[in-house]
Amino acid sequence: MIALGMLLVSAQKATGQGGGITVAAGLESSQMDDMKYLQEHILSTYPVDGKISSSFPPYTSFSINLFKILYDHIRVGAGYSFSTTGGKSSYADYSGNISTEITATSHRLGAYISYIVMGGDRLDLALNGRLDAILTNLTVGSFYSIYNYSSGQENEYRSFSPGGSVGAEFMYKFENFSMGMDAGYLVDLQGNLKDSGNGDPLVDPNDTDRVLSSDWTGWYVHLKALVWLNF
Repeated sequence: MIALGMLLVSAQKATGQGGGITVAAGLESSQMDDMKYLQEHILSTYPVDGKISSSFPPYTSFSINLFKILYDHIRVGAGYSFSTTGGKSSYADYSGNISTEITATSHRLGAYISYIVMGGDRLDLALNGRLDAILTNLTVGSFYSIYNYSSGQENEYRSFSPGGSVGAEFMYKFENFSMGMDAGYLVDLQGNLKDSGNGDPLVDPNDTDRVLSSDWTGWYVHLKALVWLNF
């Protein structure tokens, strides 16, 4: 509510255009230590020697934000970010195959503040900070096929957690829009994963007193476009 209120403030000292919308897309990394641990545990239960083909590599992300200029060098805004990553393990031979896929997606709603440290007619360099509420959806699916028989199981989990990021952006200004990039580091305070249906926690298979968590902590690099609007 505070962020929405800030967006509605009309800053008397704002210069030029009043605000705009930004769209960004790029790559982000994630720690996901518990998910890597779960992936290795599931692989160890295979009756054969399977292999991990991917384990939560840097993933794609997308964001859209609305912002308002306050004073000469300060912008405040709010928006939505989406990202996805995952891991895959498998084994195959002439008699059949086994595979496990873990897919994680995050939906982030948040507010940010940006301060322009160097500004000119064409170039802007700004530092920014952001606070987010992170919703994580996790799907764990295991499937096997032996000769003419196949089966599988899929479970879905969810977690909520707060997060924050700091970074910098470099933008080149045209007449009514700007283009550039931003980069920084996100810290996820981690949320315990629970079954989406019955709410049961996703516990450590080797320690049932511990609940596994999602963790999107990591760096990000985005290409970014900004469209200036008069409001």
